[in-house]
Amino acid sequence: MRTYFRFTALSVLGMLGLSVYILADTFFIANFIGPDGLAALNLALPVYGVINGTGLLIGVGGATRYMICRTRRGENANAPFAASLFLAAVTAAVFLTVGLFFAAPLARLLGASGSVLEPTTVYLRVCCLFSPFFILNNILVAFTRNDGAPGRAMTAMLVGSLANIVMDWYLVCVAGFGMLGAVLATGMAPLFGIVLCLCRCRSYRLRRCRFMAELPQIFAAGFSSFVGELSSTVVILVFNYLLLGLSGSTGVAAYGIIANVALVATAMLTGAAQGAQPLFSRAFAENDRAQLVRLTRWSACTALLLGALFALGAFLFPGAVVAVFSRGDQALTALAVPGLTLFFTNYLFSGVNLQLAARFAAAGQPKRAALLSLLRGVLLVVPCALLGAALFGVTGLWLAVPAAELLTLLCAAGLTRRKTA
Repeated sequence: MRTYFRFTALSVLGMLGLSVYILADTFFIANFIGPDGLAALNLALPVYGVINGTGLLIGVGGATRYMICRTRRGENANAPFAASLFLAAVTAAVFLTVGLFFAAPLARLLGASGSVLEPTTVYLRVCCLFSPFFILNNILVAFTRNDGAPGRAMTAMLVGSLANIVMDWYLVCVAGFGMLGAVLATGMAPLFGIVLCLCRCRSYRLRRCRFMAELPQIFAAGFSSFVGELSSTVVILVFNYLLLGLSGSTGVAAYGIIANVALVATAMLTGAAQGAQPLFSRAFAENDRAQLVRLTRWSACTALLLGALFALGAFLFPGAVVAVFSRGDQALTALAVPGLTLFFTNYLFSGVNLQLAARFAAAGQPKRAALLSLLRGVLLVVPCALLGAALFGVTGLWLAVPAAELLTLLCAAGLTRRKTA
């Protein structure tokens, strides 16, 4: 149990630091650029989510394969790392192309127009151009954690986040670069984590090996993490579209506050799941079923405790949280305060869903992990959002994610009752 809590606590702290990347942007943009900048940030967030999700897909998938290969000793543990770097290069090239040539059309596609179009385009372009650093940072952090150094992985993420806050303050507040300064700070922050992780290079040796066979297994092991991150992107896209019709750009800005605060809670729950992943993979590789059961119980209890704390905090202090970003705007506050309270009830269920998806992926059951991730990320949340908005307006929209997470948890309960491998 001590090992579990060590890995989980360090991973949660590290992901908390990583989530500050966007939260720091939200604070400085809201207070020094204004509602248009906040709306632009929220419209651009789906692209950041796809980039970060791609990094998690490759990083968690590759690191999971690395842990299994290293534990079994008969398999080449260098191949997953080489395959991960190959995938990173390919996907980074795609994002770089989008940033160089398609930033403005993409901004319009995401709903940006008028005074919001230019800052959205700037954020998208720079975010895509820095995508190689986001992806490589996710990969190195995941491999460092699986290589028995969760403390270094946590430090890498925290140092990057601290650097992001300092650069945000200087570039936005002092230098006056506006939206460009905010996204430059976010883009440069992963460099600090990359350097720290590369200092521990004992296991990152690129020898000649046949790594192409690892690609399908990396995708299978990391898919649930990708969909878990993608779910936030899908929710933001759907909510932005519906809110533009229900309450205009003010509604989008209000959701920007909620979504960015929620990123912190989701990141901590994701960190708890990722922290347990090396232990799940080791138990699976050793065929230790009793340990798998113990880890599943511990991780579920951790998720329930964290989720209850997040929901309670949103219930007791919604006004104080919103006030940090709203600059006293009454219309913005009137939408964001009840939205934060209702939206955060999803954390009573979502943490357990994340933990179970991570457990299935790490223990050789990628289909179950993918099913849970797809249910909570796309298949249930989109219909719930459309139906909730049609029946109850903005209030129904805030309750769409909690409803989808509850339905997913019921499905997850059915999956865990089946005989597992």
